Amino acid sequence: MTSTSRSVIAVNLFSMLPGVDPAAFERFSTEVDRPTCLAHRDVVRRFEAFRVHEAPDGAPADILEVMEVTDWAAWEQLRDTHPTMKPVTDGFDELVDPATVRTYFTHPIPGELR
Repeated sequence: MTSTSRSVIAVNLFSMLPGVDPAAFERFSTEVDRPTCLAHRDVVRRFEAFRVHEAPDGAPADILEVMEVTDWAAWEQLRDTHPTMKPVTDGFDELVDPATVRTYFTHPIPGELR
């Protein structure tokens, strides 16, 4: 999925590079990643991050992120070309093992909560 007429909710799961404490990513997420991304409200509508404590299936993941963007192609262009995003991409590259990154494109299932 690269583009859509409705917003995209992406769920990202990933692990740290060997030797990197996930607490370092927590600081990065709080101080750099989310504030920078959320400053671009025309593209990034929502961005939450969670520390994974345990995966019952044993799959590797230290962090789970939920991002809602207006359009995935617009997000990729922002991420890859906007000068304010360089600290985000640099920090991500310093902390995250790229071989572990998994992205799931989702949409809400309509209906009332009971």
